[in-house]
Amino acid sequence: MNTSPPFPPPFRLAGGILGLLVALTGAGCGERNTFVPPPPPQVDVVNPEIGDVTVYVEFPGRTDAFSRAEIRARVKGFLKARNYDPGKYVKEGDLLFEIEPEEFEAAVLAAEGQLKAAEAQQGIADTNLARRKQASQSGAVSKIDVESAEAEAKAAAAQVEVARAALADARRALTYTRVQSPINGRASDSFVDVGNLVGADGPTLLTTVVQDDPIFVRFEGNERDALDKLENRPKDGRPGYTDDFKGVKVRLTLSDGRIYEQSGQMDFIDNEVDPATGTIKARAVFPNPDASLASGLFVRVGLPETIENAITVPAAAVQRDLGGDFVVVVGEGNIAQRRPVKPTRFQVEGKAVIASGLTAEDRVVVSNLQRARPGVEVNPVAPGAQKPAGAEAEKPAPEEAGDSAAKPEA
Repeated sequence: MNTSPPFPPPFRLAGGILGLLVALTGAGCGERNTFVPPPPPQVDVVNPEIGDVTVYVEFPGRTDAFSRAEIRARVKGFLKARNYDPGKYVKEGDLLFEIEPEEFEAAVLAAEGQLKAAEAQQGIADTNLARRKQASQSGAVSKIDVESAEAEAKAAAAQVEVARAALADARRALTYTRVQSPINGRASDSFVDVGNLVGADGPTLLTTVVQDDPIFVRFEGNERDALDKLENRPKDGRPGYTDDFKGVKVRLTLSDGRIYEQSGQMDFIDNEVDPATGTIKARAVFPNPDASLASGLFVRVGLPETIENAITVPAAAVQRDLGGDFVVVVGEGNIAQRRPVKPTRFQVEGKAVIASGLTAEDRVVVSNLQRARPGVEVNPVAPGAQKPAGAEAEKPAPEEAGDSAAKPEA
């Protein structure tokens, strides 16, 4: 009896797969794929703020020491000692350098001796004059002898004055061998080493001392911005600047973008405008108690200006292309729209100041700007609102990625 199956095992497996495919094909009859559009992209929107804001008109400038002294050797001699450490803060009267004093001490002694000799000659001349005057009363000497004695006494007195002046010069030159700081401030490195001859070809520069608390900031403003400041300058009947001028709180921006924590005030404005550049020199002064500013820094000086009823929006919302500056606003039906605007050059705490183009009721898009294209429906929410579960605001739209979302329908 033959018990073998009608088909070999491989043929049975192929038949089973074929049957399964037929069953799946029959089950799917009557169903089709349809496109389901993605939800509108969620964007953060804000309303423009309208109100008075204070902006700062900035000018490039340089910090400058409040006082600077060049320490020079005023007498000729060999440098004996340096009595300070470079960079040290010194006070007025501190001894910085010493020049060998022996030559000048000897000069003082010589001048003192010359003064004594001149005073002795004056004593002799005065005694001779007194005797001749007494003798003239008895007719022992003539009037001419008396007058000659008077002239000799005057000459001797003059020699005493010359000797006293020479002694004063010698003593002053001796004091110059001790080089002291004339101001408070930080001393620079020494430019001459100990043992070198100084003062041979004129006053030799030994070091500098800089006082930078307070510190000046010098800058040049254009004539347009300076017009309303000129009337605050001193004039006949008013020797100083007006209180409005000195009361201006000036802001300082450092080269790394930080705002200097101390505010300053205007200190000076020049007496004429440079016709070649159309600018006028000005100066502000800032406190520098922590020595965080040094002379010679590049900075930006900001003069405050109030703009009334200014329109402000986050600076990131303002875009620019070949058509000009614009923002994206959400209109009726939550459709994104392009809105041309005219921004000013000012920003206040990360917000751009807009001259025109927006109202307080506009809804300005501030996030997901790459998807909020004009004409596209969006889902506007307040900044910081929680996104729907599973939403990916930054995921490209299906039409951008070239894919289609499909859902089976019965």
